Amino acid sequence: MRDNSDKMKLLTVGIAVVLIVIICGISFVIHGINKRANQNVDNKLQDDIIEYVNSTQNQGSQNIESSDVKKKGQEDVADEVKDERETGEPAVVVEKEENKEEESIIEEEKVAAEQNSQTTTAKWQKEVSEDLSKVEIDLSRQMSEMSGYWEAGNMKAVEDLAYLPRYRAASGNLTGTAKYYYFGDTDGNNRPNGKGLAMYADNQYYYGEWKNGVRSESGMWIRYFVYDKNEKAKDSLYLQHSYSGNWAGDLPNGSGAEHYDFIEENLEEKVGYNRNFIGNFKNGFYDGEIYITDYYKGGNSKEWSGTAKHGVWQPLGEKDKKGQYPVIVEIKNADNYQWMPEKENMNQGVNGLISAAKQ
Repeated sequence: MRDNSDKMKLLTVGIAVVLIVIICGISFVIHGINKRANQNVDNKLQDDIIEYVNSTQNQGSQNIESSDVKKKGQEDVADEVKDERETGEPAVVVEKEENKEEESIIEEEKVAAEQNSQTTTAKWQKEVSEDLSKVEIDLSRQMSEMSGYWEAGNMKAVEDLAYLPRYRAASGNLTGTAKYYYFGDTDGNNRPNGKGLAMYADNQYYYGEWKNGVRSESGMWIRYFVYDKNEKAKDSLYLQHSYSGNWAGDLPNGSGAEHYDFIEENLEEKVGYNRNFIGNFKNGFYDGEIYITDYYKGGNSKEWSGTAKHGVWQPLGEKDKKGQYPVIVEIKNADNYQWMPEKENMNQGVNGLISAAKQ
């Protein structure tokens, strides 16, 4: 009986120990689960805090960006052009403002000129102290008015506008870029497409056809020259330089005519100045037979012809002792030539033309 009693005691103790171990194990497991749960809660709370901080920073960044955009909208369009010298489309499209009819800019300037009786400069002259940065610019109004005159074929009015300070100031904002202000038809991507007017740096303009953002088919390009009032006559020869005709790829391509206007009083006596180049052009260069007229002070002229291949005049004879070749011959006098050194006989064409195709 004693043995059975001892066995029962041992069994009871064993069961108790097993229960204690199981209870301890369960407690340990529960503690671990609770600990991991607490860690997950802590981690989630930390993630939430980080996410909130990041979202606050992003919101602040967005607010700053919005503020920058607002400020940019208040600045002159010139800043946008200068900030995007090497990026994006070259055209800065100017939208037409639907405002009531205003007095012509030309008429405004006439009134201002009458009020300032001391103004003695020619239209192609400017005072040395001129500060165009202080001139008020209204691109929408200016481009709209010039486009209207150009469409009507009133080139005298276009010229009068181009020499006004506010137009020269707008053009000056484009200095150092191939960008341009554009007013006219556009495609779905807001690129010039159809007919429109462009203003470039250096007082350059183009009016005519566009396709896919570049000058195409037919149109006219012109540059208006401006000089300091005290500049020497020999350094202020040209009044205007233009090209009218066919275009492709933003350059003169096909049949066309290049033309120069001179400042009459600055021309030398008995000197002929090449004025018109009429014929075929390729990527802005003379290409094929070219008909030329020159101009003499007082109105006399002569007619010439020559043949070029992609901007290089083809020699009409042997070079002289100075290394010059005869490249252009007078039509009415086959013994009279215009001569040119070989090193200068390249890239003959519409020089000075600003084009995205040249970049």
